[in-house]
Amino acid sequence: MDSKKYYSWVLYDWANSAYATIVLAGFFPIIFAEYFASSIPASERTLYLGISNSSASLILIFLAPLFGLMADKFSNKKLFLLIFASLSIISTLILSFISKDSFVLASIFFSISLLGFMMSNVFYDSMLLNFESHKYDKISSMGYALGYLGGGLAFVFTLMFLYFNSDSPIEIISSNKISFIFAASWWLIFMIPLFLYWPEQKIDSKSTSLLDTFKEIKSIKPIFLFLLSYWIYIDGVDTIIRMAINYGLTLGFSSSDLLIALLVTQFVAFPGTLMINKISEYFTCELAIIGCLIMYLVITILAYSLDSIFEFYLIASLIGLVQGGIQALSRSYYARLIPNNKHSEYFGIYNMLGKFAALIGPLIVGLITYLTHDPRLGMLSIGLFFITGIILFNISRTINK
Repeated sequence: MDSKKYYSWVLYDWANSAYATIVLAGFFPIIFAEYFASSIPASERTLYLGISNSSASLILIFLAPLFGLMADKFSNKKLFLLIFASLSIISTLILSFISKDSFVLASIFFSISLLGFMMSNVFYDSMLLNFESHKYDKISSMGYALGYLGGGLAFVFTLMFLYFNSDSPIEIISSNKISFIFAASWWLIFMIPLFLYWPEQKIDSKSTSLLDTFKEIKSIKPIFLFLLSYWIYIDGVDTIIRMAINYGLTLGFSSSDLLIALLVTQFVAFPGTLMINKISEYFTCELAIIGCLIMYLVITILAYSLDSIFEFYLIASLIGLVQGGIQALSRSYYARLIPNNKHSEYFGIYNMLGKFAALIGPLIVGLITYLTHDPRLGMLSIGLFFITGIILFNISRTINK
């Protein structure tokens, strides 16, 4: 294996995970609640946050398959990754300069940054197929593991800076908005090796339209049924990632306690992802995926009844054990199913379905919380996606045999 190619690919996960940790899971929900949207009620704030997440996912649904097809036709995944990564980095930087209580403007640029982040992952994920197929699980898991480690370290550096400058009179620091600059800078610096050392491979793409791709996927039952199950269960995973901090805030936990919980998740996820990969090697990839989904179902039940911050830390640890594993193994499992000449377009469909689910999840949590004024019911509703995902995945793996 080309070591420069391997390390530049896994290092990109280390790079963009700073956005996922600092912005998406960590500081944006807190800054949105305490700074951008401090003038509106908590239930309304949760609804805006859900809409912000879901609108980016809605746009991705239309763009991911189209740009995936284009990337395969032009055999230049790296170029498209650079375009959308740059879009996310720039819009993340802009968040640092948005003024207090400008929740509409903050929501818009957060949605743009999230769209760029998700779209860049379409092409990053498809690059996995440029490695040997028998190494997919190991390489995919290492990417996610380093991503959680890198994201966790970036998060620690950000927290340390803010701690030692807690009395700063500079608004961008006192409001914590400088965290957006840290995330964008980390991403920009550590993605450089990918563009220096990743060798683009010519693909003999035969698809002529998106309609051809959808028809082809529908005709291949193992792929179609897996995507259907993935569409359901990854909704729960993404919704927990995006809404956990806000859920803790609505239950009355302090932002500092919740950031510690996020750190617990990040650093448990590094060995957790590698552990799940070992389990997949000892048993099978399919059984490891099902085990992760069962654990997520347990997590949603525990989240419904939690009463203390220590229980929140326990749940954070359990999430860390399975979060990277379910993402890594889903990616590598799917990579084995798709044709060799359909890398980006098939991963465009993969990401489209995943984010279409993420369009529904945060919105459902937001709506249930808003209508019932009970965030526990909103969180418990995510369990239905895991139950359905387990059933459908079992059907798909049975047919694949």
